[in-house]
Amino acid sequence: MIVSPIKIDETSPSNEEWRAVMSEKLRSASRFEIHCWKEEQKEIEMALRFGRKKQTDWGFGTVIEGAVTEELINFLLTLPKPDDKDIYNKMTPFFSIFLDNGFSSEHYGTELNQQEDVLLPCLDFTEWMD
Repeated sequence: MIVSPIKIDETSPSNEEWRAVMSEKLRSASRFEIHCWKEEQKEIEMALRFGRKKQTDWGFGTVIEGAVTEELINFLLTLPKPDDKDIYNKMTPFFSIFLDNGFSSEHYGTELNQQEDVLLPCLDFTEWMD
């Protein structure tokens, strides 16, 4: 598996680049996970409007999982850019968003990645055995 970063300007005063990438990636996904730290109760409650808590062994936070719906897409793409810039120049209030198409928005949208399965060509070693 290969993980390819998707470059955006993480210092931008707006989250328009993040929204554009999210819009494209959400359209090809059917399931999501949103990861929030324990203390992010407001964000957990927001995410629970679109999914349910997933049982995990992550002791530091909560994982919410669900279906990617038009309501979720509209919600994520219309959220204002968070004002909190103490540690990250946040593009989204959610620590991590994972989609079942291999896309992830991590560290509050400052790191975007796309995982891709790579199929290696099948090698025929029998020709070397003659």
